[in-house]
Amino acid sequence: MESMTEWLLIIDGGATKTACAVVHAESGEIKYTKSTGGSNYQAIGAESATAILQELLIHVQQFLQSQAVSQIAVATFAMAGIDSSKDHEMVSAIVHKALLALQLKITTLIIENDAQATLLGVTAGQAGALLIAGTGAIAYAFDGSEIVRAGGWGHRAGDEGSGYWLGQEVIRAIFRMEDGRGEPTLLKDAVYDYLRIQDVTELAAWLFHPSYTNAQLAKMGAFLADAVTKKDSCAIQISMRAAHELVLLACALLKKTGYQGDVFNLYCNGGAIKHNPLIFKIFSQEMKSKYPQIEVSLCQHQPIYYLIARTKRAYDSL
Repeated sequence: MESMTEWLLIIDGGATKTACAVVHAESGEIKYTKSTGGSNYQAIGAESATAILQELLIHVQQFLQSQAVSQIAVATFAMAGIDSSKDHEMVSAIVHKALLALQLKITTLIIENDAQATLLGVTAGQAGALLIAGTGAIAYAFDGSEIVRAGGWGHRAGDEGSGYWLGQEVIRAIFRMEDGRGEPTLLKDAVYDYLRIQDVTELAAWLFHPSYTNAQLAKMGAFLADAVTKKDSCAIQISMRAAHELVLLACALLKKTGYQGDVFNLYCNGGAIKHNPLIFKIFSQEMKSKYPQIEVSLCQHQPIYYLIARTKRAYDSL
């Protein structure tokens, strides 16, 4: 391939943030990165998602112009919110609209669910599974030929064990404590300090503020790990319930793959499971006791690195 096509573009469009990387195809070396707000159209709407992608892509174009590059060999848009063929159409339209204003030629354009794209990068094309407990919770498995999925049904009625779910549980615990319906918890002071509020009515007002987002509520789950180390029983209970929910999700996924009990890698990613050691510990123990041959591990790198690997494999197979 001639040098002008040896560039890859990766966009990781999550619910909380959207990151991009421009990579040299041969070496896999990252030449440019930038990130901005979340771009899940289900959470913020198609217009806002388009605007966020456009803003990021303008920076990408400026960088590429500085390198005298106008051609991308493979661009992967790994986007949260692609759960059906209808979603795929919506997100494709958003991506194409965001690309319209740019003077960028893309030879191969890949648009897929962010968790699915990450799975293909993590497993390097081998059989394996990926459970992501970030703002939402979703799990994908690849048996070497077919991809199956469980979870990821969104915050309104699903995503149990996710950062959003944890945040909800934290706020619920505070309301219960303040009413006298539930036990005292250290979570109250942590949340009040963070939000710079004094009382429960302000907490209720914050939840219904026009600027409220799912990602903001998901941040509340981050206070659990510290409260757990201080032996806060409420935080411990919430974390344990989250672990059990994620076990249910992983087991449902394995059932869908027709798992027969052989050696199998299950990778975990996302802030809810990475930043709460108790959730990961209980999740791992339960999975190992049910399925002794399963190797449970935390992803060691940022998702963007797995997406680069996925994109590079697509490039190599051209």
